[in-house]
Amino acid sequence: MGKILRRVMMVGGAITPPRIPMDWTWRQMACEVFWNALQEAGIAIKEVDLVACNYNDRAIVDSSPGPQIADALGILPKPVVPIANACAGNGIASYVAWNAIASGRCDVVVSMGFARSDNYDAMEAMNSQGNYVDYDYMMGLTHINYSSMRDAYYRGKYDVPLQAAGEWAYRCNWYARRNPLAANYDKPMPVLEELCADTPEADRDRQATNRGGVASAMIFVGEDIAHKYTDKPVYFDVAYAFRPPYIGNFFNYPVESMRPYDLAEFPGLMSAAQEAYEIAGIGSKDINMVQVHDLTAYEGMMALEAIGLCEIGKAKEYVLSGGMTLDSRCPINTYGGGPAFGHGSAGSDFQAGVLENFWQLQGRCGDRQVQNPKVGVNTSYGTHHSLDVIGVVQKGWQE
Repeated sequence: MGKILRRVMMVGGAITPPRIPMDWTWRQMACEVFWNALQEAGIAIKEVDLVACNYNDRAIVDSSPGPQIADALGILPKPVVPIANACAGNGIASYVAWNAIASGRCDVVVSMGFARSDNYDAMEAMNSQGNYVDYDYMMGLTHINYSSMRDAYYRGKYDVPLQAAGEWAYRCNWYARRNPLAANYDKPMPVLEELCADTPEADRDRQATNRGGVASAMIFVGEDIAHKYTDKPVYFDVAYAFRPPYIGNFFNYPVESMRPYDLAEFPGLMSAAQEAYEIAGIGSKDINMVQVHDLTAYEGMMALEAIGLCEIGKAKEYVLSGGMTLDSRCPINTYGGGPAFGHGSAGSDFQAGVLENFWQLQGRCGDRQVQNPKVGVNTSYGTHHSLDVIGVVQKGWQE
């Protein structure tokens, strides 16, 4: 780890609401959240030193999206770092932002991302030859095939009952009905018994809903200037790690930190968490709330184990004992998670968790507010856990 010249703080952010118009261009989406975030934080565009932007949009046909994004946002001649690293890529964009500020090179950096729906059947892009991957990356499997295989393996290895998955989805939906930004905010609350059933319908309801087009932005500044923008700043730290992209290499991979694990664990996330905790000066016991990227309930439980909130294979016990609720020692997915807030790819899968924890630390979450939180963690992954990202936020000084 290199020398850190100053701490990084978060002072604002924004995210597009669900069901934005299908005919919005990526420019409209990006500009919407960029300007909303700047306005919330009271930051003029001339104060922004750099933008790091993750995108997942086939509408950008040019090979140089950086200047296109800079031009759309109106920050020329300031630089934009374009990143295309799947759903968790904004974690890397935030890593770029963090380093730019911690090194002393920049004072104000915006980390953002967008993913625009480009067809009416999102599953069309989720085959073994689409979604920007080579055929053998998925061993010939679709994303849905792989997800089902991983979940079944985890369930079998650690004897995870359907009731734990049903409880997970139920709690996510409970929070979503209290979050106006969630895709399921105005939908009827599901029945717990139905979510726990062994049926194709219940299995689908336990998985993430498709949020469609979405964009979000977060504003980071140096600790020494944060008081200019807010009296409730939040410390932010981030780390990420890679895992082999080929599924067959999830077993007995010849790297010491990954060799003991297989398809039922997330060693990349374990590694990233260790680094993030060291930078932030915390341990897993210090965490008061967690937001995880959970395209399925089982994946959410695996993430809780990887970040050290639960022992490996024991997240089911935490969930079934009421660990996700506001009354627990560490509430989970208060933003609604994948099953109810929705899957937003590059536009929100990492950012939604950071923003939720940011707003929670500022006491702005209404009926889903965690009582007196101090430390929040969020996770995200991309390309089926060949990329795992973790963000840590902590309550800053108060004027």
